[in-house]
Amino acid sequence: MGSKKKPSTTDSQAVRRLKFGLNITVAVIAALGIVVLVNWIASRQYLRLDLTYNRSYSLSAQSKAVLNKLGKDDEQSPAGDYRIVTLLPNDLEVSNEQEALVYRRVRDLADEYARYAENVTAEHLDARGDIFKAERLNAAIAQAFDDELAPAIEAIGLGRAALTDLDPINTKLIAVMMSGINTESTQPQEPAQELYQVAATRCKEINQTAELAGQQTDELLDQVLVNYAGIKQQIQAVLTDYDAVLGVVADRASQLARSNETADADKERLLEVVELCKQAQEKLVAPLQQMDAAQPSPRYNQVLYSLTSGASVVVLGDDHVKVIPVSEMWRQDARDYEETGRTQPQYLIEEKLTGALLSMTLDQPPMVVFVTSGGGPALGEQGRYNIVAQRLQSADFRVTQWNPAGQMSSMGQPTPPQPRPQAEPGQKIIWVVLPTPGNQMNNPMMMMANPRQQIADLLQERLEAGDAAMLLLSADGAASFAVANPITDWLAGWGLTPQLDRIVLEEIQQDNRRTATVIQFLVDTWPDDLPITTALNGMQAGFRVACPILVSNDGDTVHHPVIELKGKRLWAHSDLSSSQAVQNAKFSEPDSAPSFTVGVASEQDGKRLVTVAETIWASDPMTSLGLLGPGTAELTGAAFPANSELFVNSVFWLAGLEDLIAASPRSQDVPRINAMTDNALWWHQTALLAGMPAGALLLGLSVWWVRRRA
Repeated sequence: MGSKKKPSTTDSQAVRRLKFGLNITVAVIAALGIVVLVNWIASRQYLRLDLTYNRSYSLSAQSKAVLNKLGKDDEQSPAGDYRIVTLLPNDLEVSNEQEALVYRRVRDLADEYARYAENVTAEHLDARGDIFKAERLNAAIAQAFDDELAPAIEAIGLGRAALTDLDPINTKLIAVMMSGINTESTQPQEPAQELYQVAATRCKEINQTAELAGQQTDELLDQVLVNYAGIKQQIQAVLTDYDAVLGVVADRASQLARSNETADADKERLLEVVELCKQAQEKLVAPLQQMDAAQPSPRYNQVLYSLTSGASVVVLGDDHVKVIPVSEMWRQDARDYEETGRTQPQYLIEEKLTGALLSMTLDQPPMVVFVTSGGGPALGEQGRYNIVAQRLQSADFRVTQWNPAGQMSSMGQPTPPQPRPQAEPGQKIIWVVLPTPGNQMNNPMMMMANPRQQIADLLQERLEAGDAAMLLLSADGAASFAVANPITDWLAGWGLTPQLDRIVLEEIQQDNRRTATVIQFLVDTWPDDLPITTALNGMQAGFRVACPILVSNDGDTVHHPVIELKGKRLWAHSDLSSSQAVQNAKFSEPDSAPSFTVGVASEQDGKRLVTVAETIWASDPMTSLGLLGPGTAELTGAAFPANSELFVNSVFWLAGLEDLIAASPRSQDVPRINAMTDNALWWHQTALLAGMPAGALLLGLSVWWVRRRA
């Protein structure tokens, strides 16, 4: 009988090991491939899922719409290349954890813009390095300001040439005066001798200063990003000083040359000094005139200052540059401070970046004119609207102020009205009419100007011409006596009747069950039918001394309420005779209503108007109010962040630039998860650190017990 051969055990084990090895290798390769594929898909934005509470790592729909607009290649919105360059310190060099987080978010969001739009690129530079070595960035910035810098560059060239041309004249002048000092016929105590000594010394000093200024100018001009204002100022100072010295020397030398007490040899020398001084002064006329006429570029100087003063983001277009300090891209949110004792960061990164990109598409940015008429300036050191004005200027709006009635002189006489601001071709003006003090209308000296009538005529004329306006109205006790107000009469044509003879009050019940009358209202619920207020969802605003506005929907005017005061026991109080009368006011059922409209946005035949019957809601005392009092909003977060947002959004809407409002909603997102208290945080940490391991151990014991029984 033949024997049957047994299969090789060794071969079977080798085959199995090979199979197992191949399976593991294929599995590892497949896993790596899947990981690479998922990351590639995510990086190309085919699939991106942002689960952060305020969508920190994705763009809002509005920002995407703006980027799509930038990518269109047509006459209204030509496509171009845009660069976002972050100038931030390295994370390892930042000790403040909050700042490091902000820098990371800025970089991440800049990359999102570049990822979404093909014509947008993102670059990241280290701000701690020498910014002037970033030649490509600096060259692009300098090129964007060629036209604005041309007069200053020409003036610097003339001044630099003057320093060179004056050197031989000044050298000869010094030599002539030094020869007088060495002449034996002149005594040291004589006036001519004294002039030679003092003037020669002074001219030598100027010669050294001019030589140093020339060397420094050549060095500074070799840089790509040049401080033209500083160079011009330095050269101008040297030339002005030299011109003044020449004038004094020429006058004194001329006097001594005519004196009988001066020696004949000195007279000839002094006349030569006068001639040389005149020659030098003639060469100074053109450079000094050119430098006086060459005004510096405020925008370029601001860019230069921002680039060298701290962390910032530069947004560049074909011929536009926008520098955004990182300090303006976030602020503390004070909404949860009372409950948790902490503030959360509120990011404005997308708002700033999208606004900067969109502003570059404006051929002629709008002008905003604050119309004042006796209530003090709006802008400047004593101005009350600097904060909202700065917000508008950051979007490249031109902001100014105008008083149609003129000011009162120190002698109590009215001064002539200021010239009215004029728009550039194709530029739209937004007229922001500030409240007119009622007592000004009772001043006989000012009745000639009648600013309210002038303002009403201005509104009628300019809105017909295509401009827009925002009216800020204040309570006026004289309105109850039928005193004519041309502004409110003009508003009647828009279907609006501001009741300036009454203010909205609310009766509330205190903890001691007594009632009290309040004049200030908090609003955090906004209508959603207009971009102005849709962007304010969840933000809180404060209003006080507000007047009702009656709205008529007759005719072709479309009205959008933007500010509505609501409460259980609201009424319109009409006794404005004194503050005491308001404080002691009692609830009036006939004058009550569940809500009162105090702000309205209106559209009529293509014209736009915003009317708010409240005095200080957009002023600096309200917009700068923080947890620690006035002026602390930047430090602790604004108590009423919606106030400034409402003003700026209204201006954007009036200018027809709703897309500029589009960036605001992201920065004002309300967190889905509120900040935890310290007690809740402790329990969550305990559950994660101890509860999860304990749960895993319990689950393992349960499985072991089930298997043991089985």
